Amino acid sequence: MSLHESYDRKATARLFVESCPDQFRPDFLEWLDANFAIWLEFERQADLMRARGRAHYSARTIVEWVRHSTALSQTPADFKVNNNFCPDLGRLWMLHDKSREGFFERRIMPGARRAA
Repeated sequence: MSLHESYDRKATARLFVESCPDQFRPDFLEWLDANFAIWLEFERQADLMRARGRAHYSARTIVEWVRHSTALSQTPADFKVNNNFCPDLGRLWMLHDKSREGFFERRIMPGARRAA
């Protein structure tokens, strides 16, 4: 991936988070900036699962797989992601393409306001 392409993808991801702040943890954008490579791998793995014909999957399982594969390939393995960000990664992935909606289960975020 070229530097320009990486910048565009990061800008697009930031735009989705900034345009839907009620769907993400307040500190997710900061985390995304610091861990963009994790987002790219999460996106790649989610795309692979969907391409295999899965209609639904677990964002948490993808994060755990990324943790595992990173631990095997990096010395020392310095992959760190708080489990609280798994739902944010899933929401971001679904926002990128309307046809992805429902691939990951959405739940009401703790502290989120519900519609009356």
